Amino acid sequence: MAGQDLRAHVALVTGASRGIGAAVALTLAELGAAVAVNYRERADDAEMIVARIKAGGGRAIAVRADVSQATAVAAMVDQMASALGPIDILVNNAGGAAAGNGTAQWFEALPEDWDRGYRANVLSAVAMTQAIVPAMIERGWGRVIQTASAIVDNPIPTIPDYKAAKSALVSMTVSLAIALRGTGVTANAVSPGFTVTEGLRGWIESQAEANGWGSEWSEIERNAAAAIWPALVPRLGRPADIARAVLFFAEPAADFVTGQHLRVDGGLALA
Repeated sequence: MAGQDLRAHVALVTGASRGIGAAVALTLAELGAAVAVNYRERADDAEMIVARIKAGGGRAIAVRADVSQATAVAAMVDQMASALGPIDILVNNAGGAAAGNGTAQWFEALPEDWDRGYRANVLSAVAMTQAIVPAMIERGWGRVIQTASAIVDNPIPTIPDYKAAKSALVSMTVSLAIALRGTGVTANAVSPGFTVTEGLRGWIESQAEANGWGSEWSEIERNAAAAIWPALVPRLGRPADIARAVLFFAEPAADFVTGQHLRVDGGLALA
């Protein structure tokens, strides 16, 4: 990471108490950014991330808000500005809400599932962007980075509500990049493949015995990846893999990169 320096910048990462969001917050802080760790329910986890950042000499706060609600977003932005300063790196990571906990077939995902997924993944990013980016434009510098999903390019019949929402998020990112033409603010999306968050690892381990994947995690991961997600790289993703991609878009030297959708999936689409 030589040459990367974010000490002059303030970042807000939504959905950052665990998993990919937590890894992104920690990575940005390692490069010197002051970081606001947004959460909705897991206060203890968010405070733990803040404590790790502060232990490393960084600046961070935990901020609670449901980012799909415009009034909650406005209050959070005000809290951040007084504590850390103006936000110039926005990572819209909050999302989720796939029907059936990620197992629903096309006709099992009800209209209300589609609505909930769209609000969680797209409208939350819209609310954050509209609340924060105009000030970035006034200052002439900023980064907007969305966490989408590699599923947007994979034609599968399951969780259609989630796939559609993440596809909309990628489309929104491209249109935002065009709207930001010449402002000094860029907009990009990172699309993780199957990444070992706490929830995914727990599910894989629960299925290991029935599928003969082994008993130790290294063996379970290798066999599960080969059986279900046979990418070119024979493992699952790590939150740190995604965080490094976010860092690429966030750094000042990436000012010539905008409107892009970067898959971090071990070559899953090609495989």
